Amino acid sequence: MDPSVTAECLRQRDAIIEEWFQRVSKRPVARSLSRLSILNNMPGLVDQIINALGRAQVWHGAVDIPREIAEEHGESRLKLGYGLIELGEEYNSLRDAFLGVLDSAGIVLNNAAASTLHGAIDQAHRAGVEHYIRRREEQLRDRQSDFLARLVHDFRSPLSTILASVELIRRDESFSKGGPKNLDRIERASRRLLLLIEGQLATEAALAGNLQYQAEEVNLSLVTEDVLAILQPRADEKGIRLQEEIPGGILLRTDRLLLGQVLQNLVDNALKYTPVGTVWVRASETGSGVRITVEDTGRGIAPDLLPAIFDMYRRSEHFSPGRGVGLAVVKTIVSFLGGTLLAESELGKGSRFSVCLPRAHSVPT
Repeated sequence: MDPSVTAECLRQRDAIIEEWFQRVSKRPVARSLSRLSILNNMPGLVDQIINALGRAQVWHGAVDIPREIAEEHGESRLKLGYGLIELGEEYNSLRDAFLGVLDSAGIVLNNAAASTLHGAIDQAHRAGVEHYIRRREEQLRDRQSDFLARLVHDFRSPLSTILASVELIRRDESFSKGGPKNLDRIERASRRLLLLIEGQLATEAALAGNLQYQAEEVNLSLVTEDVLAILQPRADEKGIRLQEEIPGGILLRTDRLLLGQVLQNLVDNALKYTPVGTVWVRASETGSGVRITVEDTGRGIAPDLLPAIFDMYRRSEHFSPGRGVGLAVVKTIVSFLGGTLLAESELGKGSRFSVCLPRAHSVPT
């Protein structure tokens, strides 16, 4: 193989990496990412490909490249929300970067050099894609297991309340003594169970783009009370205070179930990322509607990540599995209800999510 190819690639290594960066950084999936996040494992991959060219020059045959860096690159792209097509485009851009730089230097690839270069890039692409798919399937199984575990956990408290209340009613010699009180407990617990079940259905409908709207007069304080009752056991487990600051009498004509799901997802998200401290749910009336805020004293979100937090399945080292889906669902539902959603955060000091909803909303049929 022509030794000038390897020599020129070594000399132009940084130019190849920069050419690749300029190509991929303009794509929609990368626009909110830092340069460091985009470059990621690519310098290591470029070095491996250049080494493969050098080995082919010595051994005069096909040379395998190690899989580890390509696999790490595939997994990092999965965490950042890349799809398989976008991952493939990165490798096509890498191929174009090598060829473009060599062409600018007046280097013409012979068959052996072209075969080695394309073969090395194809090997890296295949390793990255295979690992991407394997990790995506593992994450899907993990999310399903987490979903079932949390569903069982959330159901346990209201079901225990129902069963305990039924047992107390059975033991009452006179129903009039404790019966009505226990029936109230059963009703509240049953309503929370219904909210949990219908909330999961609403989440699936939001993900599928098939939300249904049933308008009714909704008391915001009562909806918040139901949501916080569901999440209170989780807050107690972590030692986090749940604080409600909602004036009585705030009424909206909206979908009670969808509004409850927005609040539940936002409060649950705040609990997940608050190691210690407090989560507040506040509300105030505005000229045209209602502003609801969920604020926490948690980890906060880095400024460069804020634009991406509502994107489906977008990941970074800051997020754990599940956050992208939950916030994407919130954004979808809030928009469906005719409202707006704003996220504010300071790293290490907490986050605030603000939902502004109209006082009355009608979804076109």
